[in-house]
Amino acid sequence: MTASATAIGSAPAPHAPPGPLEFRWVSSIQDIGREAWNTCFPTSDVMQAYELHQATEAASLEDVQFHYLQVRSASEVLAVVPCFRFRMSLTVIAPDNVNKVVSQVRRVLPDFLFLNAFVIGTPIAICKDLLGVRPDLPKPRRDAVLRAISDEVVARARHLKLGLVFMKELTTRLLPEVRDVLSPRFSFVESAATTYLYLGEPGKSTYRERLRKKYRSLMNNRMARVQEAGLRWEQVADFSRYAAQMHPLYLQVLNRSKIRFETLSVDFFARLPALMGERVFALLCFKGEELVSFELFLKDDEWVHPIYLGLDYRMRDEGALYFNSIYKIVEVLEAHGKAVVQLGQTSYAVKASIGAVVDRLYLAVHHTNPVLDALLKRFGAELFPPTPLPRSQRVFRDMKENDDGLARHGIHFERLDDGSEE
Repeated sequence: MTASATAIGSAPAPHAPPGPLEFRWVSSIQDIGREAWNTCFPTSDVMQAYELHQATEAASLEDVQFHYLQVRSASEVLAVVPCFRFRMSLTVIAPDNVNKVVSQVRRVLPDFLFLNAFVIGTPIAICKDLLGVRPDLPKPRRDAVLRAISDEVVARARHLKLGLVFMKELTTRLLPEVRDVLSPRFSFVESAATTYLYLGEPGKSTYRERLRKKYRSLMNNRMARVQEAGLRWEQVADFSRYAAQMHPLYLQVLNRSKIRFETLSVDFFARLPALMGERVFALLCFKGEELVSFELFLKDDEWVHPIYLGLDYRMRDEGALYFNSIYKIVEVLEAHGKAVVQLGQTSYAVKASIGAVVDRLYLAVHHTNPVLDALLKRFGAELFPPTPLPRSQRVFRDMKENDDGLARHGIHFERLDDGSEE
């Protein structure tokens, strides 16, 4: 289906002749095509790779329906914007006191604060946006295209009779640029923050060497419990044959998480190796022949991303399995010559205890009902509260060198520092 063209007044790029924008909505990434996608997203970024989002669509996620917007001017593709609709609770990251009140109300009104939302982005946890405005457009043209996209997406939500529209997830670096363009229509609130761990410069120091004695002893003791528990680790490129065992372990972690934006299917794990090839692998942990934990990785030239964890909670304490999963991530990243790892959006206190720092992420939200949109603007901070910062610990021998290393690699972060010398 093609929406009516909308003219914009910004001067176009030299290669893009003036003219109206043309909007085309399709229901499959196949209808966008790899060439158009790669025009708008960097092929070097595995988290924005065509094949990853092809696998996400092919996995038939529950309660998710995909919509893709392609924006053209004359013969040129100017933007590709993946969207999806799904049923969500407005209290997904609200604090416990808010959720307790809402739970009581839902005994009488089961659909209270549940909405069918229209989301700009992807259901999976990539911790960044999918605003695919082609990067070679000059800024005035990019801004004009982005404003037109926001209008078209809101119009599409109205056509689908969906009220809540939001964009996930904006990084600290991108937020000012997007907020300047979209703030007349969208409100900006916090999403669940992500975390980073500085490992040390390859060839100069390792994570273990940088630890203070207390934390190095903790690491050694926890790692010794792997052998005591009879666990072994394997790195597997084609893990599709383990998909049926990985999925219930993933669900165990998901069901214990306060942050639940998506539920992956078995097909996601089964299809990913064939579509992603060398850019995906899994670290599997076995007790005998039973799979008890896994970490799923995506990689490109710059990053190796651990994106999903699965864990048998019966083994969590016996083998210090959660901590050892993180230590194995560190080992994998160091083997790939990486200095920084992104550890994702959960378990902030645990990750702070091994030296990780927090970087905030943001959502742009809008409601097609003016009254509810005004309420979102008024109460957005209560429904989408900031991630509480875990108390920092003096994990490394040289904390300044750690912070300098993070900054050197372009990581924005915050730390709640009590000044103690543990």
